[in-house]
Amino acid sequence: MMQTATETAPARRGGRPPLSESRKEEIRLEIAMAAVRLFTEHGVDGTSAAQIAEAAGISTRTLWRYFPSKEACAAPLLSVGLGRFTRLVREWPVDRPLVGVAEDAGWFSDTSAPRILLILDLLRLTCTEPALDTVWVRCFSEAVQPLADVLGERLGLPGDDLRMKVNASMILGASHQALRHYASRPPGALGPSLEDTLRAAARMGLAAIDG
Repeated sequence: MMQTATETAPARRGGRPPLSESRKEEIRLEIAMAAVRLFTEHGVDGTSAAQIAEAAGISTRTLWRYFPSKEACAAPLLSVGLGRFTRLVREWPVDRPLVGVAEDAGWFSDTSAPRILLILDLLRLTCTEPALDTVWVRCFSEAVQPLADVLGERLGLPGDDLRMKVNASMILGASHQALRHYASRPPGALGPSLEDTLRAAARMGLAAIDG
């Protein structure tokens, strides 16, 4: 008995196609930027998850799929630079001193001025909002192992080697302190730019690895 086209064709699944990882990251960053704008204007206590979701153009239910708390919404803006730094170290030629990474143009090449201003607003908020400071510290803590793995690949050692973890912690700690130092400056105060402040700290940490 001959089957009809309807009988032989595979059933089509309903619903939307799954989002790519890059699109998910874009959504996370969009939520983060909306959250920081609201945190800056109203404070963390004065901002609700529903307000963040509305500003980001998503439902509150969707927001909770991406973040466990409203404070955690800020994490992508805090971690984006950490991921970029680890990629730069991974791609750096093994025959060149690692300290040269501090001079690489890739640090801020794809970061828009509005995003940098939001990051600065967020860094200043961490000085007065303990919950956001906790998120910031967690971002740095979670960045240690990926950087330790990259350093281990470069030096021929396992990423879980204590020396690699200490080196990664030292480099990231230098960047952390540089950001805190810059964010604590009074508005309008003269001094090195954010980029120059980060580069100076990175040179210190990376030079120790080369040594």
